[in-house]
Amino acid sequence: MRTCDVAVVGGGIAGLAAAWRLRSLGQDCVLFEAARAVGGKMRSERRDGYLVEHGPNSFLGSAKVLWRIIESVGLQGEVLPARKPAWRYVYRDRRARRLPLDPVSLLTGDYLSARGKLRLLCEPLVPGGAKGNDTAWQFAERRLGREAARYLMTPFVSGVYAGDVHQLSARDAFPRLWNWEHAGGSVTVGALLAPPEPTDPEDAGLPTRRGMYSFREGLGALPRAIAQSLPTEAVRMGTPIASLESRDGGWLVSPHPTLALDKAPVFARAVVVALPSQPAAELLGQIAPRAAQALAAVQTVRVAVVHVGGQDPQDVAPRGFGVLIPPGEGQRALGILFPSSVFDDRAPPGHCLHTGFFGGACDPEAVDLPDDVLADLVVSARGSAFASSAQLPDPTFVHVVRWRQAIPQYGVGHRARMASLMHDVTAHWPGLALAGSHLEGVSVADSAASGVRAVDALLAAGHGPLEART
Repeated sequence: MRTCDVAVVGGGIAGLAAAWRLRSLGQDCVLFEAARAVGGKMRSERRDGYLVEHGPNSFLGSAKVLWRIIESVGLQGEVLPARKPAWRYVYRDRRARRLPLDPVSLLTGDYLSARGKLRLLCEPLVPGGAKGNDTAWQFAERRLGREAARYLMTPFVSGVYAGDVHQLSARDAFPRLWNWEHAGGSVTVGALLAPPEPTDPEDAGLPTRRGMYSFREGLGALPRAIAQSLPTEAVRMGTPIASLESRDGGWLVSPHPTLALDKAPVFARAVVVALPSQPAAELLGQIAPRAAQALAAVQTVRVAVVHVGGQDPQDVAPRGFGVLIPPGEGQRALGILFPSSVFDDRAPPGHCLHTGFFGGACDPEAVDLPDDVLADLVVSARGSAFASSAQLPDPTFVHVVRWRQAIPQYGVGHRARMASLMHDVTAHWPGLALAGSHLEGVSVADSAASGVRAVDALLAAGHGPLEART
């Protein structure tokens, strides 16, 4: 039977970051992934000359943990910064309104009415009142006013979580904003007075980067590079796990007896479960029922990612990152991104690629619409938002990806429940750790950081190298 120091269950970015961390610390690990490819939702592929993302499209330059991994696996030369212009839009009254990038456009833009902008500018004068059970809507309406809450916070919630602004928690979904109000009495004052975030000593040599980034072959290049940096025998794809069993001071990890390509069990001193919340709950149901119950209670939403491409002979396709669409504006799309405007080589020369998002907490039925209907909805919303887009020929490329469990929803008390869950796991199941986007943030960087933290917590608790066993 194969033995190792730590087994990692799940080959998304959280599990891959955990495996990367283990190898960088000299630990022997085995990573199990049920699919035939690593990356989870972080997957990119080329189709008919277009590069399509199945999930996230970019990451922030401030994501230090990702830069550490990028440098370690030799992917620096493949990094792509987002092209300018960096315009972002919100859809309002049948057209796209450019969001402000600087103080001048904050005052002059038509994204809000004059009254709405005046109320927004009064934010520092509004008395603080941060409550732990504030929804994102309650927080934004109090701080920014009703108009800004509708046309700024609501589409932002849709863009990040595909969530319901009336259900997501301000404190849990947007902790930095909530903490600024809690500490400073207003978001503006709190941001100005906030101390610098602690810096990991391992990040000391990394430059400070701003903006958005991807890779020449899309975000999926990163999980592939991490997997390739691991020993061949350390990555088992097409191998779902049927059970975990605590045994002899370690864990017996048993692949599914019929579905797994590699059915050989592994004995590990510790295990990182880096699966989405529902599969993690199913795996832990027999050994850690309290943990399984907490994971099963995590709400997720369904999302359809709809790629539409075609010729752009007159160069009239919209420029910028994309447009967010609030509910109640007569469109079913949550928003549309413009990948061919943001990054190089996302579409063939003379063509454009746009990506619409549907479903989420407020319109889950949209995910089940036929591909051609979803593509028509993207074209319709794009044409309404940008008049010049009406000149674009009909799409010649459509590719739809549907996620039945896309994004965890950070409702009121979510982070406290997850912190209690992780404390409970540490206290009652030594050698077991959790990682994933449902724990401490939904971004690519948050997910990767959760994998690194899970490994560090295990090693700090004394679950170090496993002595050779037979």
